[in-house]
Amino acid sequence: MEVPAAGESGFRALLVSSIASAVGGAVSGVAVNWLVYHYTGSTLDVAYVGLTGIVPGIALGLFAGVLADRYDRRRLMIASDLVRMAVMAILAAVLYFAGFSLLIVLAAMTLVFSFSALFTPASQAILPRILPVDRLESANGSLSALTQTGYSLGAAAGGLVVVAFGAVIGLGINAATFAVSAVFLFQIAAEFGRPVAAVPGTQQSFLHDLGEGIRYMREHRPVLQVTLGFLPGNFLLTMVAAFFVVYGATVYGGDAAVFGYLVAAMGGGAVVGALAVTRLHARRFAGLLMGASVLAQSAAVALLVVGRTLPISLAGAVGMGVCIGLINTVYYSTMQAIVPNEILARVLSIDSVGSFVAIPGGLLVGGILAARYGILFVFTVAAIGLFVNGIVLLALPGVRSIRYGA
Repeated sequence: MEVPAAGESGFRALLVSSIASAVGGAVSGVAVNWLVYHYTGSTLDVAYVGLTGIVPGIALGLFAGVLADRYDRRRLMIASDLVRMAVMAILAAVLYFAGFSLLIVLAAMTLVFSFSALFTPASQAILPRILPVDRLESANGSLSALTQTGYSLGAAAGGLVVVAFGAVIGLGINAATFAVSAVFLFQIAAEFGRPVAAVPGTQQSFLHDLGEGIRYMREHRPVLQVTLGFLPGNFLLTMVAAFFVVYGATVYGGDAAVFGYLVAAMGGGAVVGALAVTRLHARRFAGLLMGASVLAQSAAVALLVVGRTLPISLAGAVGMGVCIGLINTVYYSTMQAIVPNEILARVLSIDSVGSFVAIPGGLLVGGILAARYGILFVFTVAAIGLFVNGIVLLALPGVRSIRYGA
């Protein structure tokens, strides 16, 4: 199917915007964490920084979905970029001229991630307005692969920037990338920003709109089963990925490089998985592929448990990443194709909030179990849990039936 020029240029603008945001976010992530640990020496304070990226997603996720289904998504995205640009620029200036303040850093990052929570559902719901259904797989695959690549390169560049120029410069770079993102979003045609069937002046209350999203999921069992079915997997994967540093220290004698290798391997695997979706023609058996990918994740984590050589451990990390890339790309492509666009952001935001809620739980349970029984026990529990989760998913008729046509 031929895509109008406005759609092609709109997707290119969205792609560049996403890459710019990923690079800048990675640079500032390294810079902020380094700043906090350098000045406080407290791992607890670093954890507080991590919570600034989780709490806004939980608190504002449902509200953000309603906004993205009510109002112009393009304008919401641009406004979010401009606010985040201003906050990062102000934070850089304050730290440069007034010195370090943990409270100011936490407040600024909470504000940045709050507008990221508003940005995300709008960006996910605008894609099927720009491109036709038969392009969603390749588009999501490209978005996922290139933003993951940008994030990996940005993280590496962030370390070099901190060493060469100081952490404050890293925050300034992030402010600049938000500006770049906003400029490219301006180039998306205005009609793509408006949700389908949105009629100005007919909005109901926030709770009514949110209730519509929940009712849609209850009435469409496959969507509900997919959304709820993957929550245990998010919880269990957090127990693994968040503790790579402990795994590296325990199994490989504290070699810090191993931690970096594992993270890079999982990121590279995610890129491969995202790009593989189009070749697999996943739309024809989307639910089955996602369920099978959870089973494959179980095997990948098992490799980490039994692996006593670095190549085997890296193979496990790559396998985890491939499955993550496959599941995320297939999930978003499928939801964008089968959920009506006027309610899409609300449905995606409900899933997003569930994912955010699972992360603190995985961190807490994983940390407690690792302290008491060791990291290999944690990974073993995660591998068994993912195997059970995959079997359950494949047994659910709604999950098996999930697919869409071009």
